[in-house]
Amino acid sequence: MTQKILINALDSDENRIVALKDNKLEEFHIETTAKQVTQGNIYKGIVTRVEPSLQAVFVDYGEPKNGFLQKNEIHKDYFQDVEAGEKALFKLIKKGQELIVQVTKDPISQKGAMLTTFISLPGRLSVLMPGNSTKGVSRKISDEDERKRLVGIIKKMDIPSGFGMIVRTAGKNATKTMLTADLKYLMRVWNNIDKTSIKSPAPSLLYKEQTLAVRSLRDYLTSDIKEILIDSPEIFKEVKDFIGVIAPKQKKIVKQFKGEKPIFTKYQLEDQIASIYKREVTLKSGGFLVIEQTEALVSIDVNSGKSTKKKNIEETAFHTNLEACEEVARQLRLRDMGGLIVVDFIDMKESRHKAEITKTLKKNLKSDKAKTKVGGITKFGLLEMSRQRIRHSITFGSYETCRHCKGRGQTPSVETQGLAFLRQLKLRTLKPGIKEATGVLPNDVAGYLLNKKRAELTEIESKKSVFITIEGDPNMVSGENKIIIIPHNN
Repeated sequence: MTQKILINALDSDENRIVALKDNKLEEFHIETTAKQVTQGNIYKGIVTRVEPSLQAVFVDYGEPKNGFLQKNEIHKDYFQDVEAGEKALFKLIKKGQELIVQVTKDPISQKGAMLTTFISLPGRLSVLMPGNSTKGVSRKISDEDERKRLVGIIKKMDIPSGFGMIVRTAGKNATKTMLTADLKYLMRVWNNIDKTSIKSPAPSLLYKEQTLAVRSLRDYLTSDIKEILIDSPEIFKEVKDFIGVIAPKQKKIVKQFKGEKPIFTKYQLEDQIASIYKREVTLKSGGFLVIEQTEALVSIDVNSGKSTKKKNIEETAFHTNLEACEEVARQLRLRDMGGLIVVDFIDMKESRHKAEITKTLKKNLKSDKAKTKVGGITKFGLLEMSRQRIRHSITFGSYETCRHCKGRGQTPSVETQGLAFLRQLKLRTLKPGIKEATGVLPNDVAGYLLNKKRAELTEIESKKSVFITIEGDPNMVSGENKIIIIPHNN
């Protein structure tokens, strides 16, 4: 089994990174200059508003929208000297108070960024947590002997007082020497942040997260990776230098791609990448998944499609669902979908089959770096699960909400728009003293009214003694219209 990381960064406006396992797409990350990612950045901010009703404060950290900082994300060291037992937020935190904050979630739509004062600095093998005393091992490392070995190493390490440290999944099988080197690197980073914070006024940026290429390698580089191919000379040098610091022995696997074909075309990746933007995902058996992202959750529907090779309905459903488990886990990882996820599996009657599907899904989710929780299959065939969102979904910065359907996926028919306009026109012309009314609509709706609803327009004209004009506007999108009223005194 060969594993590679490919980085396509020739275009300065877009950076794409993939992880391959036997030439099959396993990880995909994209970042564009159109959408600036601030998650992980550390700022010196200033409290602009305290909201006791929300148990949160708003922080100006230098971006257009103020950040949102919940009470449980505020380190106790920032609380004012108040009487013992005082819990009122407006007494604990004051307007104008300066804080060091880290972005945990980027701004979305009208919402500002989510912030925390519990700083986390990720290295390749561990995470350093200033102001925290926690020392432990990632839950993703499940082998009990390995956990005990790593805990033993951490206890023997010279971790400065007032700092916590967690060994990441990538730290599995790491030696004390490797973890100590990681700690020294992260302490240097924190000391630079600390010095900058003393000199800088609020609000200001103290630490900017590394580039997508470096972040991805920091998070996904393991001993299983046999080759890292990069097409951009600048990113190649940056990655080479970074690997030289965090994993000198693996520096030789970093290579610059100089082929005539684009790097992703050479490895037949463009079609695989295009498929993860699609609503439907086909399965080898002939079944398929339908993936829908809503405001509150992600719904995944498993369909049998042409999968009819098994001897009965129960066996067909079970084997299609079994195949779907691997693909569901893969798609969630590729698309980085988070929050509540509901999978509608094909109905099965046997409880042993339902238990096996749940077990298989959990097994396939083990390789996911995001935290997941999986429930059992209900009597309605639904499985509920949650997944931590590590980064933005792949559509962030690459896709925009459709100006025609406004994200609904459908637009009202010409007839519906025409009838809705007639109702508006009748209401607008109820008021006396109107001389003229001009309706401006998309071309196809204007044509429908003039050709199919001429009698209704004539009736309004005669009843209200109003002269009506219908105009088509090629720049108007579905659902838009405008009514211009001209009174008699004009």
